[in-house]
Amino acid sequence: MSVLFFLTKSSFPTINLSMITVLNDYIEKYIQDADSSDDKTIARHLKEIIPKTTHLEEKVFKKIVGELKNELDSRKDDDFKSAFLKVRKKFILKGDTIKAELPAVLIRIIPNTRKFLEYIANANGIKVEKLEKRISSRGIKDFIQYIGHLELAPGDKNVVFATFDEDHLENDPFINRKVFDIVNMLALHMDDSSNNEEPLTAVKLKYRNRKSSEKKFPTFIDAGWYRNFYPADEEDFYGRTKSLDKSLKNMPEVVHKNSKMSDVVKDIVFLKD
Repeated sequence: MSVLFFLTKSSFPTINLSMITVLNDYIEKYIQDADSSDDKTIARHLKEIIPKTTHLEEKVFKKIVGELKNELDSRKDDDFKSAFLKVRKKFILKGDTIKAELPAVLIRIIPNTRKFLEYIANANGIKVEKLEKRISSRGIKDFIQYIGHLELAPGDKNVVFATFDEDHLENDPFINRKVFDIVNMLALHMDDSSNNEEPLTAVKLKYRNRKSSEKKFPTFIDAGWYRNFYPADEEDFYGRTKSLDKSLKNMPEVVHKNSKMSDVVKDIVFLKD
């Protein structure tokens, strides 16, 4: 069952509005006290989108809000961010199961190739330069085997976000697209290192859509402490990004449990503007 929540008595009759009001009060208190402008922006964003949650059972939504309130009531510091991240761990991948047809191959975009290679190098105890030489001399298939023990979404609380071409399921929607456009379409976050003279880069992972891994509608819990996530419309068939550039298409998105790269990855493409 997909339920759409709004903060009005007429359209939101089943949720205890006092719970939401208290939660909003905690968020406002956090915004006043937070040191980081980014954290303030994200807190305001969550205050906006949490009541608009879609494709999540009402009883689960109630439990999330209730646990957030209880966690905040029990804290001495009124730290909404810490409370949110703690409660989040209990409720990832709880959105509705996606029933629409999905492609055999899904795509995950990871911004900043350099940081991706640094992570791989550190995980394998070698220097980035040596890793780059290995890729260029042995090719992508060897590289996929080499990193096969790692996961699609390292350090991402076991949640993988993926996308695809909804109009032609067998196609790659990012062929001939600039990294800048891809990042905007997926509403991805580029860190400060991407604002200097370093060119925009990204890693495109193309991997098998295993039917044993249930695909879910993403929720604000799956997205975590993130400023660019928006819930899909209630009538949508899967999650939906909100492109940072209005001239570019919003992309479909799904979430699922993490997998080892060796189990699913078919191709890795390094993108550069």
